Amino acid sequence: MPELIVYRFNALMSVRSRFDSTRDLVMPANLAYAEAMVGMWHSGLPQVTLVPSTATDDQVWPIMSAVGTKIHDTSDDNCPINTGWSYVGGNHGYDVGNQIVVTNHGKTTADVGSQWTDGIRIFTLLAITNANSLLFGNPYTVVDGIAQGARVKPAAPLTHVSGATNKTTVPITGLTPDVQIRPATHSHTATVELDGRPVANGRWTGQDLTIRESYVIPSYQGMIDTARTNIGTPIATIMSRVPSLCRVSNVYRWSQGGLLVGQTVAALARFTLNAGVTQCAPLTAVAGGTRRQFMPNVGSAGGLNWSVWANIDTLPALTDFTPATLKDRLMPASSMTQWAVNSGQIQQWGIAVGLLPVADGVPEIRARHTTTKGWFISSSLKKNYPQLVWGRTLAAGESVTGTAYRRYLAPPSAATEIVVSDSTHDFVMIERVDTVAQTQMAAPQLFHRLLVPVGPTNLSVPDRVTVDGIPYSMPVPSGYGMWRAEPDQAQAGPLPGATCSRGSYFLTLSGPTQNTTYTGTYQRLLLHPVYLAEPTPVDRVCVEVTVAGTGVMRHGVYAHDPATGRPAALGPIADFGSVALTSVGVRESVLSVPVLLPAGWHWYGHVWQTNGATPPTLRASDTGAATTLNLGTSSAAMTGDCFGYEVTGTTGVLGAITISGIHQLRPPRVAYRRA
Repeated sequence: MPELIVYRFNALMSVRSRFDSTRDLVMPANLAYAEAMVGMWHSGLPQVTLVPSTATDDQVWPIMSAVGTKIHDTSDDNCPINTGWSYVGGNHGYDVGNQIVVTNHGKTTADVGSQWTDGIRIFTLLAITNANSLLFGNPYTVVDGIAQGARVKPAAPLTHVSGATNKTTVPITGLTPDVQIRPATHSHTATVELDGRPVANGRWTGQDLTIRESYVIPSYQGMIDTARTNIGTPIATIMSRVPSLCRVSNVYRWSQGGLLVGQTVAALARFTLNAGVTQCAPLTAVAGGTRRQFMPNVGSAGGLNWSVWANIDTLPALTDFTPATLKDRLMPASSMTQWAVNSGQIQQWGIAVGLLPVADGVPEIRARHTTTKGWFISSSLKKNYPQLVWGRTLAAGESVTGTAYRRYLAPPSAATEIVVSDSTHDFVMIERVDTVAQTQMAAPQLFHRLLVPVGPTNLSVPDRVTVDGIPYSMPVPSGYGMWRAEPDQAQAGPLPGATCSRGSYFLTLSGPTQNTTYTGTYQRLLLHPVYLAEPTPVDRVCVEVTVAGTGVMRHGVYAHDPATGRPAALGPIADFGSVALTSVGVRESVLSVPVLLPAGWHWYGHVWQTNGATPPTLRASDTGAATTLNLGTSSAAMTGDCFGYEVTGTTGVLGAITISGIHQLRPPRVAYRRA
């Protein structure tokens, strides 16, 4: 069969791919699931199902016939976000509503938005559910600029405060608390492409099915305030007028290699975010069997040992995987392998799920933002919830991005040995519980690629993939590893300091310093090479004057011209303005608009201007940056120190430049504040 067969009718889809030599895997997709979200469920295919490869199209679509074996319920696997007090998005609404059954209550749409009190708090009538039911929104509080809904229920019958036409008191004998308020999203869009082409109704074949969706989540405070100021207007009809909390963008990508889920949460107002990109219900159990799960880098938690095959059916309580449960606390739990086994412990079907080490999923970044929990499993549902961030406060304009994978596994399998690609990088994962003297993972597509550890790893493998694959041994139980397969040299990791938190300062050069006096440098723009591993926004720039002089120092940043190896001749990336040199101390330029310093090489430039009477002295690095300088055709520059290029006759603001030569002034110590 081809890589994928895609069946579609309007919003409903089924995706069929090869599972093993005799069976195919059929997965559901739904463009209009609850709350109009993309979901992995529809009535014609209530579970991910295994079918014989000989099964006809009519046997699997539009209704799955008796030929199939259900292996995994994914009906609730589309992932919402959590605001710290409520799940919302996906197929969830804010869970701070109170549904009250009142027979023939008499209230109409004209009463929507009115306010009611139990004598302690104010509740807002959000919807007339039907002639016998009302939905009230709970009050909210604002703490440190962040609004939070309160999970409370009325303590007494609700009496009218303002806004209603029908002011009859509402009894609370028929109250149901913690009801989800819907809708809680708007402006939903979804597109479908197979190998880059739109997918119409019918049967299609290809290699890569991609569904992209985007939607806006309004703030709960905005919903309540908007309802109160628009009495008589159902909130569902004016959602686009409600102040926004965030935008969620998801990408679902099916291929023969499984399913990838990418999620970006972009804050439109300040709030606290918990997000996990994906969530995974347990595999469907076999009659008389159990579900067994292994997790790399995890020890004991919730009364179970996850470094061997833990029986998740016996999990006694909701279990958090915190740094204390990890063998390496700097590597948050990032993956799991789970198998459904029969009463004889024979594997039936399996799944591997995890977060890729990209964007905010890089372990060093996740470790900063998942100190409370990096993964958790619910005892009631036995459901896995990896966490990209937990308790991270985002300012408006900030975002969090992660990518998760899931791969269904065919038995028999002694180890999880998979390659996952996110279209930019290829990642190798090995997870194995039993011991083995010597074995190897087949990876012909990665021949001679460099293996760079990027996740929890306790296995030793060669630096490069050999013609026979990736050899490894496990003299003791529980081996695991995650590597990025690079075509050439391994990429440099983020520089220390450059990835610090907002409002923190960092140095582009560390080490010993000295004082450098700028004699003879008046109106000479001195340019020094600087390297950053990733783009870094800054809003303040500091230098230190150690001996006062006259005039000012103007400074800024020029781009790097790879064709010449020198600063780009066109204008600067940023002109930081001037700082006074007439007194000692740290001198700081405060930028009205943050500047994004580029990744890779760029050039910091500074020039003494305005008054050249007395040369200033600045704190300077005792060493320069480790980069090649293009000296030109003359060897004369070999006779002295060489730290960068200079441009003479630089007055006023920084502009286009013509390199005049090489200077011998050590780079000033420069500190930036991350914006």
